[in-house]
Amino acid sequence: DVLSMLLLAQDTEGGSGGMTDLQVRDEAMTLFLAGHETITNTLTWSWYLLAQNPEAEKKLQEELDSVLGGRLPTAEDIPRLTYTNKVLSESMRIYPSAWTMARQCVKDCEIGGYPIRAGSVLFMSPYVMHRNPKYYPDPEKFDPERWTPEAKESRPKFSYFPFGGGPRQCIGDGFAWMEAVLLLATLAQKWTMELVADHPVVVQPNVTIRAKHGVKMILHKRK
Repeated sequence: DVLSMLLLAQDTEGGSGGMTDLQVRDEAMTLFLAGHETITNTLTWSWYLLAQNPEAEKKLQEELDSVLGGRLPTAEDIPRLTYTNKVLSESMRIYPSAWTMARQCVKDCEIGGYPIRAGSVLFMSPYVMHRNPKYYPDPEKFDPERWTPEAKESRPKFSYFPFGGGPRQCIGDGFAWMEAVLLLATLAQKWTMELVADHPVVVQPNVTIRAKHGVKMILHKRK
């Protein structure tokens, strides 16, 4: 488990051995805090989008009924829940929780003809990139079929980066995917959600991208 990995981790570069109790505690708290609001936002936007796209919601329910047959999902089911993964991928394309991120340039370089000085801070926005019609035609449309293996293969790597990339890519990437798929599958098996009429849903880009007034929904138990 994650805690065992932290306790057993060794500093192979600095030669300082394992982490202190305080360091282990800080790493665990970072994982909990960083992984709680982001997944909450992802599930919130996923339900918001599904409520407006009943055909996608129906496909999701059909997959869950076929794969799970009424039982709770497990980690072993994740590879078989292909449409569930597509729904979450598309939700994070339209509303990536980490909507912007920054990197500091460590030496002078040039990117796309622009000189970048050492010490400069560069900002990248998944929210902007994920809406580029060059890679995503009709970018405001919720379309989980953008995430077939063939469609993914046709796009460059960093046309989609909800978890960042490179050596500083989010350490919780795999954990977040597992958590989101299992939660969405568990809830969507039992419930559908309907948007409350006239409730304003306003995007609020703070540290993460949230709904300013929340997303109010009515739950209906599936028959």
